[in-house]
Amino acid sequence: MRSAFLCLSLTALLAGTRPGVAADFAADAKVWAEQHASNFEDAAKLSTEGYPGDGNQILLTLAEEDGGPVAAFVVGNALYGSNPAASYRLHLRAQQALPNEPAVALGAALEQHRRGEYAAAIPNYRRVLDTGTLVHFSALLADCLIRTGQLKAAVAAWNQSDPVKHHPEIESAICALYGPLLPTQRRGDLITRVEKGDLSKLTDLILLDLSFDADWWTAKVYDEGLNADLKRAAELLGRKDARYQALAVYAKLARAAEKKASDIQKALKDANLVVGPGAELPADSQVARALCELAVNAKLTTPAELWATYEKPLRARVENQDRDALHLLCWLAAATRNPVLTDLDRQGWEDWNDPAFASSYMVDLFREKKLTSPRDSQLLAAMAISPDNATLCNLRIALAGEDVSNDLIVDAIKAEFRKLSFGETRRDIATLNNLFEVLGKRL
Repeated sequence: MRSAFLCLSLTALLAGTRPGVAADFAADAKVWAEQHASNFEDAAKLSTEGYPGDGNQILLTLAEEDGGPVAAFVVGNALYGSNPAASYRLHLRAQQALPNEPAVALGAALEQHRRGEYAAAIPNYRRVLDTGTLVHFSALLADCLIRTGQLKAAVAAWNQSDPVKHHPEIESAICALYGPLLPTQRRGDLITRVEKGDLSKLTDLILLDLSFDADWWTAKVYDEGLNADLKRAAELLGRKDARYQALAVYAKLARAAEKKASDIQKALKDANLVVGPGAELPADSQVARALCELAVNAKLTTPAELWATYEKPLRARVENQDRDALHLLCWLAAATRNPVLTDLDRQGWEDWNDPAFASSYMVDLFREKKLTSPRDSQLLAAMAISPDNATLCNLRIALAGEDVSNDLIVDAIKAEFRKLSFGETRRDIATLNNLFEVLGKRL
């Protein structure tokens, strides 16, 4: 998604800029890409087969052998979603050769922004916006201005992006900047770990295939990859291995377009997993969580029944340093409104210094009215390990009440940019827009 978004944005920019150098550059970039189409196809094939690193190397070799700014620009675009270090180097090389080309400036701005080089990205974003196109990138300029302390200019830039009209483009731009790498790249990284002997990553691999997320909003089953990775798991673990069998059962159920309760019940019963007399949890607690959720959603059991059956064995797993078992316990405790959730969250924070547990623990304390100040020492300690956590930032604003400071609002804006909060149906910029509105009025 990241590479595709960048290419679409650059195409729109090139199409909208004045004739002359920009048009010549667009033509040169198109011709160069067409001349090397077979290389890009070979790279894409390797990526889909699970070896994106080899595919990336094909393109990197092309760029290095050519040495020119057009090659650096085109390959930098292609690698933006899979190899940030290489794409950063290539985009900045292109800009060094073509400092006044708006399309090149956009590539450099995104790279610098992603690296945290906010001051350097600002003039590049402005060079893009001066063309009069891609106004939604003014929202990313606002992020850089916020992070360099230019609050009034940040509010102005945000308003210039016209967030009500351009919210889909702004949301996509933010995700392209802060979202995950391409799923093909993440899958390739996991396959490399597995091939080096880390068989525990087989679970992560299968779960990724089942939720191949291109961005914050879209995920699908990657059937081709799932088939290959199930075969890989069978060869490495053995088809009779309990870990493989649990993975295969979950994969069969999760990939089904229509999940009938009767089918789920039969599959779990045949495998003696989760529900039924004498059933057990899979040894892998990630798979156990996934199957428990399937069973609950199919109304084959309830969180309360699962808690009663599996609390003790899950606690034993936690004692053996199984963090995923603790996540499953917390899910069951939250679903049953069990007050023990607070202690479980605290344990996850103390034992693993895990931001997810720290955030949840702070919410627990807030609900129990045990947090009274945005300067509470425990809250500040949680912020220290997760400074861009939107939940924690919003807690601090709620605790401050009428005494909320600009600094707290700015911190919340920074956190929102990192990962947009859920609106009515999806992650969107509604909260971010509200925060900018509040900050603008205060300024």
